[in-house]
Amino acid sequence: MSELSQLTPQPLWDIFANICSIPHPSYHEEALATHIVQWAQDKGLFAERDQVGNILIRKPATPGYENRRPVAMQAHLDMVPQKNSDTTHDFTQDPIQPWVDGDWVKARGTTLGADNGIGMASALAVLADDSLEHGPLEVLLTMTEETGYGGRFRPAARLAAKRNPH
Repeated sequence: MSELSQLTPQPLWDIFANICSIPHPSYHEEALATHIVQWAQDKGLFAERDQVGNILIRKPATPGYENRRPVAMQAHLDMVPQKNSDTTHDFTQDPIQPWVDGDWVKARGTTLGADNGIGMASALAVLADDSLEHGPLEVLLTMTEETGYGGRFRPAARLAAKRNPH
């Protein structure tokens, strides 16, 4: 069990800990992307990927809020793979090891991946919270932002522009 599970709001930190457990440096986001799509489908949410790998997840409006404008949240799947010189870590194989140091969340010997892991966790935590009353929600997660915005300039915009008839 991760130290992060002691933080609040707990769903956010549990999702972030899970993201940290799946390696996802630029060009190696596939395992995380597959996990997130499965997570969304398990929750009964609409999820699709474009040919680049970007993910679009939709959650219908709460009853009574169907006529509200959709709210879109965007984050990226990849992280910067940096480690301390005295650390052995393979970012394509090894999970990030987050820990709590007072008021700070840190990683052991590596970058934490909070850019943009916490963005993903925040968007997914909103989708996971069934107590929120909301209009239609959309989450767009793009590929390879850290190395030139690869996913952002590709069909992700078309994905987000399409409206799911359901």
